[in-house]
Amino acid sequence: MRIARPLGGAVALAGLVLLAGQVYLATGGNDALLRAALVNVVIVMGLQTFIGTTGLLSLGHVGFAAIAGYTTFLLAASIQAKAITLPDAPLGLADVSLPPGVALVVAVAVAATVALVMAAALARAPDITVTMLTVAFLFVVHALATNWPELTGGTSGLNDPGLRLTSRTWLYVGVVVAVVAARLFKASRAGRLAIASSEDRLATSAVGVSVPWVRTIALVVSAAIVGFGAGLRVLSLGSINAREYYFGFTFLTLTMLIVGGKRSVTGAAVGVALVTAVNEVALKAAADNERLGGLPDLLLGAAVIVLMVARPRGLLGDWELDHLLPRRRQPPEPAAVALESAGEEASTIEAEDVAVAFGGFRALVDVDLVARSDEVVGLIGPNGAGKTTMVNVITGLVAPDAGQVQIDGHELTGRTPHDIARAGLARTFQNLRLFPDLTVRENVDIAVLSASRHRADRPAPDVDFLLRAAGLADRQERRAGELDYGSQRRLELVRAAALRPAFLILDEPTSGMSDVESAVMIEHVRATAAAVGAGVLVIDHDLHFITSICDRIYVLDQGEVIASGPPDVVRHDPKVVAAYLGTPTT
Repeated sequence: MRIARPLGGAVALAGLVLLAGQVYLATGGNDALLRAALVNVVIVMGLQTFIGTTGLLSLGHVGFAAIAGYTTFLLAASIQAKAITLPDAPLGLADVSLPPGVALVVAVAVAATVALVMAAALARAPDITVTMLTVAFLFVVHALATNWPELTGGTSGLNDPGLRLTSRTWLYVGVVVAVVAARLFKASRAGRLAIASSEDRLATSAVGVSVPWVRTIALVVSAAIVGFGAGLRVLSLGSINAREYYFGFTFLTLTMLIVGGKRSVTGAAVGVALVTAVNEVALKAAADNERLGGLPDLLLGAAVIVLMVARPRGLLGDWELDHLLPRRRQPPEPAAVALESAGEEASTIEAEDVAVAFGGFRALVDVDLVARSDEVVGLIGPNGAGKTTMVNVITGLVAPDAGQVQIDGHELTGRTPHDIARAGLARTFQNLRLFPDLTVRENVDIAVLSASRHRADRPAPDVDFLLRAAGLADRQERRAGELDYGSQRRLELVRAAALRPAFLILDEPTSGMSDVESAVMIEHVRATAAAVGAGVLVIDHDLHFITSICDRIYVLDQGEVIASGPPDVVRHDPKVVAAYLGTPTT
């Protein structure tokens, strides 16, 4: 990854945070409030690393903070203090006292390890289940913290005045480390793939990305940052109490993240500053009038509601400070020339006796299909014939009840969609599946990132040429969701081609297009396939489109292959005529 811009922006952002803190102190600010705000910056950066990249709502990250906080205290507190507060501490912890820095490192490692274990449960779970599992995790951690007084001090908490750091230097270092780590993760390969998965999990898998794996990486990194912040909090206060690590702190830090913009590291820092300021003003007002005791919560709740209506993506959306820095411009590309095919031996997809039933409905019945990477093969049939089901079997979205699918003799049946994509099958979808909030170039770059690791044995296509051929070169910085329908269709094809596939599998690529747009798409499909040296398996119900583009055609009707062969032969087959026109076969 290119780190110069994000690293420069992160350092500048951390510098601005620290400068704002110094200005606040110079104008008579409260030292305890500044310390708390600096710790919150670190912890909210940890939340942003997971919630902001994966799009998953976690209500349990404060549980990681509690684990790291207690670990820090138990390892760093003096033996004398523990003799008073934890005389019966298990595992010989009463006799352990490590330097604060060492204790902090161990605490971060413990939080990351717990997150790795949690990831096994979270990685493949539906989004709402992830949220509920994180809530359950927070419940468990809080219950242990309040009901294991020999280790945690229970509801009374733990205190060691000698542990408290007198200098804010550690907090300043913590802010710099957390901001840089969060921004570099967002810009990293794993971070960018995690962001893609938050846009569309299925489309991300279709370009060869293991969504569970990138979510695991995001969770472990975020837990480490949150644990780092919690350890700093304990060292700053010299104490810890389970009441500080429950839903109140969870909702406070989530509010900070949401207000600034969960997709933005810069926004996370801005959110901490704004919420801290509003909260402090409200607390002062409540202190002067006891009837206003609930004012802080009221203001924060109202602010979130208004913001979600006015700016659902937060104040800054996905904007980062380093976007102000100049971007290195690439020299103009020469005139577009199609890439030469690699000249390798043609690959072959073979499907044999594939059968699929949904309940009592037989969607596919003993379907055989062969496609080579040096040809365009069509799969056609009336609506409900089983075309998309067949494609979903080939690409791993549907498991067949019988039969098998192979590429060059390698079994694909039973493999995950991302494994099949890595094997050389790149697909588009009947219903568009782009990453709408990412730019045109970012959509294609997700496939490029995946191909660079998993399809490195194939020559990389000229992405700039593919974009120019699709008429998208001058719109690379526009969000994909802002494009017209035809451009979105072409972008989905370019993204599939960027995966360096052996086969492009296109599910109704002209769906919703006019005759003119369909004609343009025919030429675009041919040009793109030639540019990347890939075969094409194209699915459609438009007989004219299929016969115009294909070398061979399979015709499905009611889940069965009723005809196959060259277009001219298939077009005049009586069974095909009957399937399309309803005339009786002879």
